[in-house]
Amino acid sequence: MDQTIRQRVEELHSKDRHEEIVRLLERLETPDTESRSLLARAYNNLGRYEEAERLLLSAPQPEDPLWHFRLGYAWFYQERYEEALREFEETLQLLPGDEDALIFAGWCRRSLEARQKQNTAGQAPEAYTEAERERVLEHIAAWFGKVDDVIPGAESQEAQVDLAVIPPSAEHDCYLLCTVGMGARRMAVPADLVETEPDRAELMIALPSWWQFESEDENWRWPLRWLKIMTRLPWNQHTWLGWGDTVPAISSQHTPGPGMAGILLIHPQAYGAESFHCTLPNGEQVEFYQMVPLYADELDFKLRNGAEALLRYMNEEALEVVDPARESACRYVSVKDFAIPSAQIRPMLRNWKGPAGCIATDRILVDGCRVGYMYREMPDYEEDSGWRFLSGDESDDYLSDPQNSDVYDLNTICNYDTDIIPFLSYPAGSAFERDLDGHFILLDD
Repeated sequence: MDQTIRQRVEELHSKDRHEEIVRLLERLETPDTESRSLLARAYNNLGRYEEAERLLLSAPQPEDPLWHFRLGYAWFYQERYEEALREFEETLQLLPGDEDALIFAGWCRRSLEARQKQNTAGQAPEAYTEAERERVLEHIAAWFGKVDDVIPGAESQEAQVDLAVIPPSAEHDCYLLCTVGMGARRMAVPADLVETEPDRAELMIALPSWWQFESEDENWRWPLRWLKIMTRLPWNQHTWLGWGDTVPAISSQHTPGPGMAGILLIHPQAYGAESFHCTLPNGEQVEFYQMVPLYADELDFKLRNGAEALLRYMNEEALEVVDPARESACRYVSVKDFAIPSAQIRPMLRNWKGPAGCIATDRILVDGCRVGYMYREMPDYEEDSGWRFLSGDESDDYLSDPQNSDVYDLNTICNYDTDIIPFLSYPAGSAFERDLDGHFILLDD
């Protein structure tokens, strides 16, 4: 393969411009093994898995780990888990320890185990009892609006998920599409979070009243496809979804709206706090999360700064109803280079009860200084703990610039300075400052 073409392909790949890669490689008069493999990768990234499969099988490369991985990838997303697992295991034989192959092999095994248990038990996909389903529909009607229709979902091995349609009303001029059935199956919440994070959820998305549901164009069909992706994600990846979580698009072709790069989950705040949770007849709760499409810079900002910080910049209307023409909330916001990368943040604050939002300055998060002064005030919003953290050497001019501080999770600040943990249970009105020996002392009112 020509070196210039190879470099161009990798450049386009780094920018998620996979359609251009396809056009470039499909024009080659004499494609070789490498170009076919790269074309198959592009097909996979565009969700064209059957084309990737046919291309790879037309020229088998049994000694090439990338050939096995890309074939396994194509089969995995066609839910052909047994065949996919075989290819990922071949990849690991040729390339021991490959992280991506290990992850996908694990997903395949879990999917096969779930399928085997279902077949052995002879059970249908998990579903609400009649009483639970009625309670969920009653909750939707009470808080979101009258349900105009419930569209039966395609049966999968995980759960039977239908779709409730709430038409525009005088109070909310938008369509709501809300899943009914996802919450019948518990998500795999980590053991250290089971007491604080819900393991049942339903998802919803709000679309303008002028949305063209009858159109087959991807610009109008993506909400239905993304609801399907999101409802299956916890089972396909053995994970869980919660408030503030983001899910990136797997390719530039299959995005949650033109120009978008991923989905943010928040509570449906336009409908009031009581709409966030539905209590089932047995006392268990189902959480309701609204899907909000994000631009690439918004997604990047959230991954670096957290959901609370992003929401401070986002327009309230953009959070309530999908607006395909809106500007990015981070268009004029600088992305911060944190002293501790987000991937290195660990669960330090365990068994915390209550809101976990807080405000901290860049002297701590960017410059890496210890907390020198901390105080707790009455919360500004529902998820606000009231805690504020400063290094103690910030000037008035520094503090007056909103770019120098942001909203974070308390656990994030604990990663920067574990000394604060013993004092976080103090009530609003409390303030602490480090003395010359480096110990926090409680300040008088």
